[in-house]
Amino acid sequence: MFDKAHLDIALDVSVGDWVRESLDPWVAFSEIPVTIGIVIPKGFESYVLVRHTGPGDHIGGLGNETLGTLLEILSNFTIAHEECFFAVWEGYGWMHPGSIATLKPLRYPKLHRFFRPIALRISFRRIRRRMRTQVHSLDHLESHTLPKGIMNSERFSLPNREYLLMRGPLSEARKIGWVFSESFQSQSPNLLWPRDRGWILATEIDFDVTLIGGSESLVAAVLNTGSLTAERFKVTDTIEQLPVVEY
Repeated sequence: MFDKAHLDIALDVSVGDWVRESLDPWVAFSEIPVTIGIVIPKGFESYVLVRHTGPGDHIGGLGNETLGTLLEILSNFTIAHEECFFAVWEGYGWMHPGSIATLKPLRYPKLHRFFRPIALRISFRRIRRRMRTQVHSLDHLESHTLPKGIMNSERFSLPNREYLLMRGPLSEARKIGWVFSESFQSQSPNLLWPRDRGWILATEIDFDVTLIGGSESLVAAVLNTGSLTAERFKVTDTIEQLPVVEY
């Protein structure tokens, strides 16, 4: 069992305009050095990165333990605990039909060989129908914690990325995820900020670090947390200084 996330679709995606307006330009194949400011907004007093070295951490995402530690710290630096914004990249495979599957042993192999050509023809017709009509649904999952109908909602757009945008209490960040084959898989937000904009957390899908901008006191609190591997950075630093899978 898992707890359903108490989140709503953010119907007004303009609440994130300040993020886009504060980012450095992201120009592909430019000779100008690309800065970390393409991922996290400028304008905060201090910045800190947290390396993905904890249990469940991975490229482009935080495990629930690391995320929980950060949420506890971040909660001390906002008065808007009940109204935060959660942006999740729309391109994760689990969101789209046909991207995940389970493997089961064949009980009757001979019958399978006989019916397989028929099944393939039926499947091909279904694929063609899906190609004609774009599917915006999460019905292929056993369950998920995203708000109903969010796949049909307006996207929050940043350069080269489109996000599903939700709003709700900060504590719900750890409950975002999906269930498949009776197993709950958490999905940490790619962007997270409170209504008062006291800080922002950013996890780019190709990075092995999570970036945080906020007050000097917040950054000091992160650096002084022994369970985190953290270090300061500047938004003017070049992107090559970060652990990046591909760019």
